Amino acid sequence: MIKDIIISIIQFLILDFCQIFLLNNIYFLGFINPMIYIWFIILLPFVTPKWLVLLSSFLLGVSIDIFSADTGINAFVCVFVGFLRPALLNAFSGNIDNTSYLRPSLSSLGFKNFFFFTASTVFIHHLLYFAIDIFSFAEIMQILARTLLSSVVTIILILLLDMIFFKRSE
Repeated sequence: MIKDIIISIIQFLILDFCQIFLLNNIYFLGFINPMIYIWFIILLPFVTPKWLVLLSSFLLGVSIDIFSADTGINAFVCVFVGFLRPALLNAFSGNIDNTSYLRPSLSSLGFKNFFFFTASTVFIHHLLYFAIDIFSFAEIMQILARTLLSSVVTIILILLLDMIFFKRSE
């Protein structure tokens, strides 16, 4: 249990640092902004209490907002995704025992379930983020384009990072 807490704190700090100092400065083609910090919410163990998921999500969002000079968008969106996480996890966890200290990953959920869980989480996060950030029905096509393109890049990065950092159980 202590090991899981330490791992989560390290993941929080690394993903926060990478987002703030690297990825927030990347805009491919003016539309694509990878937001890898959402992986922290995805990676929380199955047994993480709901209140802790919401608190962790809030702290993650606030830290991104503070260093990115945003006005609370990340905090709101992260808490919303943290709120939806248990429902999404139940929908895509399959036959996994949700009382274990496992973390959602390719090895614990399998490719299909992990992909759909990650894709759903990332798409909801990005759609809400860009809808609030742009906040104009006149720009609906820009909201959808940025959501789709950024989601695809973020999902690919999360899948690649998961393959690199989590061993595949054979």
